[in-house]
Formats: sequence, C-alpha cells, structure tokens
Amino acid sequence: MRWTIALAALLAAFPANAQDVALSSTVFLERTGDGETTIEPATRLMRGDRVVTILTWDAPRGGSYTVTSPVPPGLALTSASHSGLEVSTDGGRRWRRLADPDDIPHGTTHLRWRVGGDGRLSYRAVVR
Repeated sequence: MRWTIALAALLAAFPANAQDVALSSTVFLERTGDGETTIEPATRLMRGDRVVTILTWDAPRGGSYTVTSPVPPGLALTSASHSGLEVSTDGGRRWRRLADPDDIPHGTTHLRWRVGGDGRLSYRAVVR
C-alpha cells in the first residue's frame, strides 16, 4: 500500500500560544544498504518504511511553552532525541515522562515537551 504524504499534515504540533512560537517539521525516509544509512526527503511511504521526523521551533527567549503533537495513526514510534519528552497512549488524556527516549511505549498517540528559545527534536518511526 502506498501513501502519498502531505508533509505538513503528517505532523501537527500545537504550542499553548501559537502566535509566539514558530514550528516546522520535515519528514525523511531512512534507507539502509551496503552498511550505510542515508535519509532523503519523504514523498511517498510504504508499509514498513522507516522515517525520521525533525521538528524545529523558535520561541521567545525567557518564555516557556508546552508543545503537544499528535502522532500520525500510521506511525509506530521507535525512538526520540529529547530527554524531557512526555508521551500519551490514550489520546492525550494522561501523560508520562520517558525514562529512556529510545524506549517509546507501543501505541503512543501524542508527544508533549516544553520549549523556550529555539530548538530541535527528532523521532524515528516505522510506517504500519
């Protein structure tokens, strides 16, 4: 099954005060072959593909914002780069902080983290 992705729709992140925070996301397809791993911009995804999503933000310095991002239903997260990440497995009703960003619970539906200033978060996932 092939999926054409609208990259902007793949990941929608929402800060508490959106007019003060600039957010962007980019989705890459991760390929492994000949002992090397490469990434390339994603335009189509197939079941089993490995993706890397990179979120960047620019928020006013000295401010503190919470960003909540739904996980697209077709993705199963495998790891993240942010140690302060919180996850929800019930649609955002309950949250827990990750003890290990390389051990994301199966069925994660939402991500949440604090931002202030500029920064970046990435996560890896497999297309289901």
